[in-house]
Amino acid sequence: MAICFDLTSEQEEIRRQAGEFGEKEVAPIAAQIDEKDEMPWDLWKKMSLPPHRYTAMYIPKEYDGTEWPILDICIAAEEITFASQAAMAGMLMEVPGLAPTTILAGGSDEQKKKYVAPVARGEAFGAFGLTEPNVGSDASALETVAEFKNGKYILNGRKRYMSFAHAADWGVVMAKTDPARGARGISAFVIEKGTPGYSVIDRVPTMGCRGHQDEEVLFKDCVIPKDQLIGEAGKGLKYALSTLDETRITLSSGFLGLTRAALAEAVAYAKTRFAFGHPIGEYQLVSFSLGDIATEIEAARLLIYRAALLADRKVKHSAETASAKAFASQLLLKATNLAVEVHGGFGCTKRHPVERMFRDARTWVFAQGAPYVQRLVNARNLLPELTIR
Repeated sequence: MAICFDLTSEQEEIRRQAGEFGEKEVAPIAAQIDEKDEMPWDLWKKMSLPPHRYTAMYIPKEYDGTEWPILDICIAAEEITFASQAAMAGMLMEVPGLAPTTILAGGSDEQKKKYVAPVARGEAFGAFGLTEPNVGSDASALETVAEFKNGKYILNGRKRYMSFAHAADWGVVMAKTDPARGARGISAFVIEKGTPGYSVIDRVPTMGCRGHQDEEVLFKDCVIPKDQLIGEAGKGLKYALSTLDETRITLSSGFLGLTRAALAEAVAYAKTRFAFGHPIGEYQLVSFSLGDIATEIEAARLLIYRAALLADRKVKHSAETASAKAFASQLLLKATNLAVEVHGGFGCTKRHPVERMFRDARTWVFAQGAPYVQRLVNARNLLPELTIR
């Protein structure tokens, strides 16, 4: 069976444009974003403009999107993160897929036109609320509850890591409408900014991925009209998990881009830093370690592309996506740690971007499911008859 690994001319152009955008628009402000810990919203606006329209990639054309294949989004996410040397670039490639795609999975045509289309045009921003202060990977244990009363839902609870909630025009929130049914009693809602009872109560600075921040949202007797229920009651977690199956693939491509950036910095430094009369890259301890990362980058890309191709063919790919994310996560940590080690003490200073990459990596790998949870998904896929804990 013939297998071709070449990109099409269109995909090569996507890669070229993404690299150019990352180098020109993101790299010059990457350190500033990290230092100020503030999201540059003018960058988001630039991402929405032609010829890139990165805010529209996940969205169908009938809702003003460009509806790229997942594989093409992966190509762009890797290259923009590599060129910019910043996790923020990869995160902004992933964000348009979270909340909008959840609405696309189960929402009404009216909801898609009202909430999703403006995101594609770069006129709005949607936040995604699944994780809670006491609930992370076990999404079925959500504590946020939406009670149906007098034709409306009354929402009470908290969400954590609801990215950019303070600035979002609306948010997609998961809550239990039938607690007795567990995972099958979770519904999804879209909640507009300014809704009484909906407030951001904390923004916690993190060690990496700065500009993003850890945001905690409180829902206190938050009244939600019935028409803001997404799809069917009880299917919210299904919509959310189908979304994460796709965005975890493109997220992994962001990991791969930052891995490449760390490797490039380490290789460049290994050529110019001398020890005992030789460039440190001539020593096998350094050169072999760098070579291992280069090999694993190629392996990670194949895992990611396989999951992306399955997604584009509408074939179940949860296990493949978990494999890609678990492998890319560990590789990112390994590569950024090695980059700091190659730089020695200088790698721990802000004079070298590997310091920021290291902090970004340590924080970013937990996004959309911790690496160990992805390994759990793989284990359960191998041993479905057993209860793997």
